[in-house]
Amino acid sequence: MGIPDRVILTLYTFLMAVFAVTMILITMGIMPPDFFKHVITALPGNWEYAVIGAIIFIISVRLLLAGIGVAGGSSSTLTLAEADNGKTVVSKRALENYIADIAQEVYGIYSVKVVVDMEDKTTINARINASLEPDINVFETTEEVKDNIRETMKKVVGLEVRNIEVYFKKIKSSGKDKG
Repeated sequence: MGIPDRVILTLYTFLMAVFAVTMILITMGIMPPDFFKHVITALPGNWEYAVIGAIIFIISVRLLLAGIGVAGGSSSTLTLAEADNGKTVVSKRALENYIADIAQEVYGIYSVKVVVDMEDKTTINARINASLEPDINVFETTEEVKDNIRETMKKVVGLEVRNIEVYFKKIKSSGKDKG
């Protein structure tokens, strides 16, 4: 479930909470039901209420589909192989952790976080956020990280890593005095 879905879910949950509290207050006699009778009698013929109802219905269906994994983001697992006696499934998080471990094997790389996008059953993309030690060549290190990830993922998991984006969020300074 992506961020827009979570925002919609939060608003929808708030709306349902207000509705539930209102129902409780009406049934306990604290809030008079006359106001709601007036609103309900005004509904026929007002297309605005129909539009609001349709929007709430569409949001409900969207959240239902996102909740069961049919819509709203990529799958959290990838089936690597299927056979008569079972299948081999790997989670997106396992791939991200494994790629982070591979990247950290390269000298000078630390604090690695990875986000994997699964294109299909044989291809993934990876976005790597990492930090770099001082006096390390950025371009050589980036190419070494990419090569190691592509080779290891192909050999161990059987997946092609098509696109690897490496972002360095921090490069440590050497601390040497240039005076």
